[in-house]
Order: sequence, then structure tokens, then C-alpha cells
Amino acid sequence: MLRLENITKRFGPVVANDRISLEVRAGEVLALLGENGAGKTTLVSLLYGLYAPDEGRILLEGRPVQIPSPKAAQALGIALVPQHPELIEAHTVAENLALGLDLPFLLPRRALVRRLKALLAGHPLGVDLEAPVHLLSAGEKQRVEILRALLAKPKVLILDEPTSVLTPQEAEGLFQEIARYKAMGLAVIFISHKLDEVLRVADRIAVLHFGEKIAEGVPDEIRNDPKVIEAYLGPPEEDW
Repeated sequence: MLRLENITKRFGPVVANDRISLEVRAGEVLALLGENGAGKTTLVSLLYGLYAPDEGRILLEGRPVQIPSPKAAQALGIALVPQHPELIEAHTVAENLALGLDLPFLLPRRALVRRLKALLAGHPLGVDLEAPVHLLSAGEKQRVEILRALLAKPKVLILDEPTSVLTPQEAEGLFQEIARYKAMGLAVIFISHKLDEVLRVADRIAVLHFGEKIAEGVPDEIRNDPKVIEAYLGPPEEDW
């Protein structure tokens, strides 16, 4: 579905991503595991058109693509749910979703809500479409961001540190939703620094460390990889 080949990105003398190759397939969750400074944010920014790679190429469904902007990423079917919601606080949930879909903003409120309910049929991430965003909890705002991404019918869904603002109960609900996204055939990229949730949710895990990919494999392989243990989890003899 989506493939990165030898992606390199530099900021002056700093190499943020060093010849990283990755692939995520339809109906699969690929986790990017790494601490702050590992290169995860830069890689996401390249995929979403915020930066251009200095070297390497990105392929979507086998074709090389250029992603010069977030709008271009969206047109290619790549959706991003940011770590911190980017909603218009003064507007309602419905109005924020309408902006994301290019629906007429000045539709009568009831007509707008009816249109959105029809589009959201089958999505159980329930939120009050008429609620002002500034009254929502952090978890509810994230659900609005996820709905906005899904309404665009993406091929690739990027979740950037999605549990950072969630309660344990909300995180559990998100993990169940991710299973639904896989069943829908979405390719999901799950970015996190939390090993426990990555081991639980991912089909495959790529581990970044200071801009390099130091390991990649299924959860059991990553759990026992000496390089990962040394980089993130302390001495190998520790029980983690």
C-alpha cells in the first residue's frame, strides 16, 4: 500500500531520518516506536506533505508519489490524526466536520447535522454533532479528529501518539476501533513511545532511534530484540 525507500531528511547538520525504509499494507497496523528525538515526527511530516525528503522516495500502491502539501496527501488518500487536536473551538462538532469535507458551511444547522449523520452511518465513535467543541473533553476532541479523517475515506490512516490525551478507558475503546479500521482494509500507522500499547495493537513494529531504524518485526521479535532492549528498555537482564 504505502512504501518508503531510503528516506533521508536533514536539518542543517542534523540527520532527522537516515535512510529509512518502511512498508505498511492494507488491513495492517504498522507501529512506529521511538522516544522523543527518534525521528517519528519528521517521518510523519514527510508523509503528510509538511516536509520534502532530501533523499529516497515514497510509493503508494506501487507508484512513486510526490507529497508537496497536506492537501496533496489528502488527495492521495493519506489522513493524519494529530497528537493535539486542531479544531476550531468556537464552532460545533458538525461545523468542524463540514469544514473538513468542504460541505457548505452555511447549510441550515439541521440540514448539516442530517447530512453528517448519513455520512457517519456505521461509525460508532459517537459524539454530539451539535456540541460546541470548546465544551468537549480531550478524548472527545480526538474522536472528532478521527471522524474527520475517516469521512475523507482514506487509504492510509496515521495516528500520531493517539493515546496521549486519553483515559485508560478511552484508550481501550480506541484499540477496538483500530481493529475495525483493519477490517475495513485501511493501512494504519500507529506512532507511539509506549511499548506496552505498541505490542498490543501492532501487526508489525519499526523501532526508530536517533533518526535510524534499528529494528523491525512482529511484536514477539521486537520484544526480544537485543538492540531494542538496549536502546529503550535498559540492560537485557531486566524483566520488562
